[in-house]
Amino acid sequence: MTCVFAVSSMVAQKDAPALPVVTAFECPVYPPLAQRARVQGTIKMQVTTDGHQATDIKLKSGSPMLAQSAANNIRTWKFVDHPPTTFDVIFLYVNQRNSKDDKVADCAAKMELPSKVTVSASF
Repeated sequence: MTCVFAVSSMVAQKDAPALPVVTAFECPVYPPLAQRARVQGTIKMQVTTDGHQATDIKLKSGSPMLAQSAANNIRTWKFVDHPPTTFDVIFLYVNQRNSKDDKVADCAAKMELPSKVTVSASF
């Protein structure tokens, strides 16, 4: 599912450049193999944009079994026009019974874009 919506710019810390605003994305999925193996974890990625979309994605830490899914999701993100930038994003893959869909993003994951994404599964 692709979601498109307008969001306001996030307030950045002093001295840190403002994070770009995500205007469209696909909902991330928990990798089926990782879910069957009950793999959970935190993935930290470094994302570089050209002012419109991600042009480079590097794994900084976390399970390669989960990282590919996170990178694939980031490639679907579209941004409001902005100066090219580099920032970090955290993906949390968790076993969370009774997780609720993010109603704002109309997605099964909690999307706190562009800095954090929580993908839940029940296993």
